[in-house]
Amino acid sequence: MRIGVIGAGPVGMALAAALKRGGRAELRWYVRNPAVRNELLEKGMAISWQDSDIEPDLKAFAPADPDNIRAEDLTPATTPGEALLNLRDAKPDFVLRFEEEEVLPEAGAFVSAQPDVSFSCTKAESLFLVRSRVASRLKGLCFFVVNGFWVHPGLDLGVMFGGGFSQGAHVSLIQEGRLVLGRVKSPHAEFMTVQPEKGAGTLIYRLEELEMIEELSELLDGEVLRVEVQPDIYATMLRKAALNCVVNPLAALSVHPNGGLLLDSARPVATALAKEIVDVLVAASFIKESDEGFSLESLMSDFERICRDTAENYNSMLIDRVKGRRGEMRHLNGLLLGIAQRYGIPMPVNSTICALLQIPPVEQAMPVV
Repeated sequence: MRIGVIGAGPVGMALAAALKRGGRAELRWYVRNPAVRNELLEKGMAISWQDSDIEPDLKAFAPADPDNIRAEDLTPATTPGEALLNLRDAKPDFVLRFEEEEVLPEAGAFVSAQPDVSFSCTKAESLFLVRSRVASRLKGLCFFVVNGFWVHPGLDLGVMFGGGFSQGAHVSLIQEGRLVLGRVKSPHAEFMTVQPEKGAGTLIYRLEELEMIEELSELLDGEVLRVEVQPDIYATMLRKAALNCVVNPLAALSVHPNGGLLLDSARPVATALAKEIVDVLVAASFIKESDEGFSLESLMSDFERICRDTAENYNSMLIDRVKGRRGEMRHLNGLLLGIAQRYGIPMPVNSTICALLQIPPVEQAMPVV
């Protein structure tokens, strides 16, 4: 089977690594950034595992005692910027080599390859551009790997569980990440795949599509990435997006890995953030008020588990902020704020965090005077 990957961020690299290491699929990988593509061809993709089995050391994330501050306490031992630089120079756990025909520099070459299944792993603002310029010209299935509310009906979706950040062609990943594939079927009108005049929507899969998706789990290396198939991915997509709306902005504000959110001081803010998100989803009929899967207790339990499993991970919103790039806040919490305004639901915590994230981070603390 010929598998295509679009994008060379951490998610795209994880998919490409799982396919290459599996050795059973013919990979075609569209890498637009020439520097990353050259590095992949000259040096290969370097993979470093994050240790998700250890108990996070919360002392490493705790702020200095304001009554007893020393100069060395004011500069974190490893800032996000230093983590990116260290990743490039660190000795990887393993390196994967790619042939020139596997790593394509242009969308036209990718379309000409006509993969049987493709995965678009780009940021939200590129989703519809990829859909119109690339995916519409492909004959095979194309899954859009997304973690937000911007998705429209008629798309095959994938949701990634796991953490990672990259610098060039060196990527740091959570071992045994999980990719859930499916389509959207929901009672919410904006998310219906088929909208009849009366009655509920219908989710349609062709038999050959189902067989093709099942094959994927055997083509990817399970140590890098596992594949699961869900006929209706709506609840999984929405839950992942809700959790991203809590974890990503708070970690980006703290300028710490996700493990820093396990501090007792972070819990009240995270809980208030999650409660506002649940209230808006209920008010806008994205979920039912009685849905136990979206109870505050259930979301906070998953929040703690994710922060423990990805304690060493600097999430994408934080990396974008450190690099001065426009992040996906407007597609996550920002989009929710627009929905809340439509339904008259106050979101003071979310709006405050959105405003704070407009302020550039300071990686170097001020010296003691």
